Amino acid sequence: MNKVNFSQTTASWPVVVMGMHKSGTTLIADTLHRSGIEMVGADAGGGYDDGNKMERAETRALNMALLGDTGTESLRLIRPLAPSAAKALHLEQAQELLAGMRSRSWGFKDPRTLLTFGFWEQVLETPILVGIVRDPVEVFGHYLRRADRKWINRDPAFLPDALRAWCVYNQHLLDVKRKHPRMLLLNYADFMTTDAGMQRLSTYVGRELVDCRKPAMRRAQAKPTADYHLARLIVRLRDGLNPDRIYAQLMKDVSK
Repeated sequence: MNKVNFSQTTASWPVVVMGMHKSGTTLIADTLHRSGIEMVGADAGGGYDDGNKMERAETRALNMALLGDTGTESLRLIRPLAPSAAKALHLEQAQELLAGMRSRSWGFKDPRTLLTFGFWEQVLETPILVGIVRDPVEVFGHYLRRADRKWINRDPAFLPDALRAWCVYNQHLLDVKRKHPRMLLLNYADFMTTDAGMQRLSTYVGRELVDCRKPAMRRAQAKPTADYHLARLIVRLRDGLNPDRIYAQLMKDVSK
């Protein structure tokens, strides 16, 4: 595995944490932040346990602006960045952020970065990429609890749209990994339940890490339900997406 040495020359290279919503990006960002890599600003409040999503305000605002988001449900914000979306103002804002973080160990996390990564590739000279993938059944379980059993009557597209978002985000994650093979790709289940993932992350960023994991909080484990099977069928027929295939491909890349 390639090790990143946060020396004087690499201190301004940001760590970019990417993954689908509810897949462990906040935990990774919190771990890095508590270990001395500045993932959020000083005014961000508490950590993961305090409800902090560990999203840097400047990068989140830029991603939202690039995607033209005006309050769209995050699961339905799945359009990739249009080539014409990045304006001079966005580039200027990104350059201001980079200038302010020069000579510091820093990074950012935002699932939407998977949709806007084409922009960040242009402005980040040498990003340190960390991705995390979580079983679609587990992510779906989170949204199933949120929707409750009456979801079909209230919003019949909600859960299929959640699974579609998982497919879109993780296909982008797979594409980034294939384009940037040095990217560290972690599996959420392994990271939560074994020391191997934590050690891989520690080796990759070249420093000892503060362990922020709480395995007891991993409530939505991989147990397919009838709701999941129905949503998967809808996504395959309606959207032409196959979560099983995408997950299997990502799991092959986790070990690389």
